[in-house]
Amino acid sequence: MSIHDVFLRWPLLSEAAKILHEQKMIVTVGHDFNEYNRIVTQGRPHQPVSLPFRADTHNLSKLNAFWVCGHTQSGQLAHTQAVRLVEVGEQSLGSYLRRSFRQFPPAGVPLDMAASRYQAGPGAKRIKGRLCYHGEMWLDEDAGNYRGRGMSSVLSRMGFAIALRDLNPDFIFAFMVRSVAFKGLAERAGFMHTEPASLSWKLADKDRAIEAFTAYLSREDLRYLLRVRIDDLVH
Repeated sequence: MSIHDVFLRWPLLSEAAKILHEQKMIVTVGHDFNEYNRIVTQGRPHQPVSLPFRADTHNLSKLNAFWVCGHTQSGQLAHTQAVRLVEVGEQSLGSYLRRSFRQFPPAGVPLDMAASRYQAGPGAKRIKGRLCYHGEMWLDEDAGNYRGRGMSSVLSRMGFAIALRDLNPDFIFAFMVRSVAFKGLAERAGFMHTEPASLSWKLADKDRAIEAFTAYLSREDLRYLLRVRIDDLVH
């Protein structure tokens, strides 16, 4: 599905399609995660598809997940993101992740799972309902000369809009490495809430860990965010 087809039925963000066209990024949206794996393997070999979006592990379809890929005009992969529903039942996100956080590890990094840990923040303890996980967020800013142009803001909001329209979540959550969060990515992406010290991924055979934040938005946050103009986000 082309990005123009996506926004034809979402007039509020039709400006995103115009911006992507102006920035010469060719964006596609899909639901076949075997195809997504082929795209990533070819275009981003240094970073494999993360566990939550592996077709050989999860039953992913247009009913519960989608991916977004952006290519330069020369065909180089420059962007990925993916969203899927996460079934937590009647429990909170915090309760679910206390038992299941190991299902969301960073890709391509050897980890000591036994020594890794999750700590629920106050927001995660309140989050319940229909939840979506947002992952695979990657932008090669040098591939299409996208550096400093605000493309991550436009692309993440595009993903949020598709998630709200197609999957209708009560909340969207994501994990963000601390060093990246400190650089303001949560704000640029549009996440309106973050909780520090949520995750600690112990590196295998190393005396250090990858620390991560939990970032999230409610459906109300999403509706507010998607009313904010995006044309002034691009430089």
